[in-house]
Amino acid sequence: VESLRSSIREAEARLADAKRGREEDESGERAKKMARKAELTKGLAAARAELETLRQNDPKEIANLEQELRLVANGAHRWTDNIFSCKDYLVKKRGMMKKEANKYLGITDNFDCECQLASACVLATGFPLICH
Repeated sequence: VESLRSSIREAEARLADAKRGREEDESGERAKKMARKAELTKGLAAARAELETLRQNDPKEIANLEQELRLVANGAHRWTDNIFSCKDYLVKKRGMMKKEANKYLGITDNFDCECQLASACVLATGFPLICH
C-alpha cells in the first residue's frame, strides 16, 4: 500500500511539473497562442491540399504517368502477342483447330488485339503492335 502511495505522489509531482508553464495568466497569452496554433494548423492543411491538387497537374507528374502508361500498354501488348504466338504454335505445329486452340487458351470473343486501334497504340507507346 505504501509503495502505491509513493507512486501516486510521484505521479502527482510529475503532473504538477507538466502543468507548470501552462497556467492561464491574466492577459490570456496561452489561449491566444493556442488559437494561433490551431489557425496555423488549418492553414497548413489547406496548403497541403492545394499542393496535392497542383501536383496532379504538374508536367513532371503527367510525364511520369504517361511513361507508366506506355510501360503498362507495352506489357499488355507483349502478353497479347505471346498468347497469340502460343495459339499459332498450337494451330500450325500441333494441328489444332483455331476454335479448339482458343478454347484451350481461354481466348474468348472479348479477347482481341484491337487491330483498328493499332495506329493509336503506336502513337501512345512508340512501339508497333503485332496483331493476329
